[in-house]
Amino acid sequence: MKRSEQGNRPIISAEQIDDAIDKIITAAGERLHEKGHGAWTSRHEILGIVSEEFRELENAVHREDDQRIVEELKDIAVGAIFSIACINAGTLDW
Repeated sequence: MKRSEQGNRPIISAEQIDDAIDKIITAAGERLHEKGHGAWTSRHEILGIVSEEFRELENAVHREDDQRIVEELKDIAVGAIFSIACINAGTLDW
C-alpha cells in the first residue's frame, strides 16, 4: 500500500474518491425520491437534521459497525449538499 509523505498515511486513489462521490450522488437521488424536493426553510431545521445524522454516526461508531458508519456518513453528506442547495435557492425564512 502506498503511503503519503506527510505522516506516512495510506494513499486514497482518485478512483476510490470517485467511488465515494458516486455513492453520495446515488444516496442523494434515493433520498430525494423518498422524501421529495421540499426545501428546508430555516437554519435551525438544517442544524437539526444534520445534528441528528451526526448523532446516528456517533452511535454507529460506538457499535463499531463500519457499514452503518458509511450509511450515516452518506446521510450527513446528502444533508450538507441539500442544505447548501436550499441556502443557494434562498429558501430560508430565518
